[in-house]
Amino acid sequence: MDSVMYEERFERWLKVSIGLARFDPFVPSLVQSLGQMDATLCETDFSLVEKYKQGGNANEDYELIQGHLTHSYLWILGSYEVIRTLTQSIKENKSDDPAEVLERFQNAKKRFARLRIPLAKFEAAKAHKTTDFKIAYPGFDYLIGIAWQVSDDVVISRQELSDLFLETLEFTRVQKLRRSLANHDPLSSS
Repeated sequence: MDSVMYEERFERWLKVSIGLARFDPFVPSLVQSLGQMDATLCETDFSLVEKYKQGGNANEDYELIQGHLTHSYLWILGSYEVIRTLTQSIKENKSDDPAEVLERFQNAKKRFARLRIPLAKFEAAKAHKTTDFKIAYPGFDYLIGIAWQVSDDVVISRQELSDLFLETLEFTRVQKLRRSLANHDPLSSS
């Protein structure tokens, strides 16, 4: 990932963060910080994946990968809390968001929880108690970067969750803008 890709990714986070002040004045800066961290993590994943495609040796990068894994772990925990809080706020405050917004947040929260619970609590998520491990086993997916195996056949990457979070916020932003435009469109009131 070059600096242009980093800037584009971070710009997407900046755009979605602006409308989040309606939840709490602190949320935009928190999402911007998570976005900046995400862009850096994506950049590291990309460069490591490219290196290993060229025949690089992961054993030579042990310390780099361990630090990258720790930052990815912390990003997952922090992002989950934002998603959980926004989901709860949309649900409890009966926001004027369309039902699809709440549904997207709930789906994102469930996907994050499948990884977050074994990472933070060393137990499988309740919805996957019969299939998932108590511990999410970390690793490096040579196609996408940092990932965790949560069951015999399910691997969840940080990149997958990052994309899900960002796309959920982008969907929410578009829905809010559409609603705002519809409410202010002089043609719609005639």
